Amino acid sequence: MKEDLRITKTKQNIQSHFIQLLKTHSFQDITIKLLINECQINRSTFYRNYEDKYDLIYKITKELIMQFEKVINPQFIILDIKDENDVKPYFVPLLDYFNKHRDVFILLYNNKLPVNIFDEMFSIYSYYLLNTLIDYYHIHDSQIKIATYFSNIISSNILTAIKWWHLESPQTSKEEILKIITVTIVNGVFSSLQLQFE
Repeated sequence: MKEDLRITKTKQNIQSHFIQLLKTHSFQDITIKLLINECQINRSTFYRNYEDKYDLIYKITKELIMQFEKVINPQFIILDIKDENDVKPYFVPLLDYFNKHRDVFILLYNNKLPVNIFDEMFSIYSYYLLNTLIDYYHIHDSQIKIATYFSNIISSNILTAIKWWHLESPQTSKEEILKIITVTIVNGVFSSLQLQFE
């Protein structure tokens, strides 16, 4: 059942003000009183939608993770790659997603929060990559550890590059970060992975 538009707008109001507060306050210092004053809502409105600020940050990150899962395409891991252009289309939607939410991600990276969205995304991406490897190469139990290793390395490589892009090198263009990711995957870990399982 679709959520009532007023409820959706109320949640968007609360979430956007909470994100704005993270620019000037630590998570620990944000109180419900401060938040409802910023949102210009009463306390009961907040508690109709969220249990507390922990529930609020959990739901914000959960929504971001759901969107992240929609742009993951792990099929590149089983391609017969000739050059980096073969894999670029698999990463463009991912980079567009991170670009769209760049400001929010920077805040989430830089604040001490009860959830670590980067770790969650790493686990999810690794899981998708591992299952693609298992299905394609018919990996047996004896090979699961090495397949997990490759899945983790590739996931970490991609997500660390994106995190570096956001935090350390925002002047880097999307095209440049795309090249960095694809060259590293194709010329680095990918040939080792194919030798291992083919």
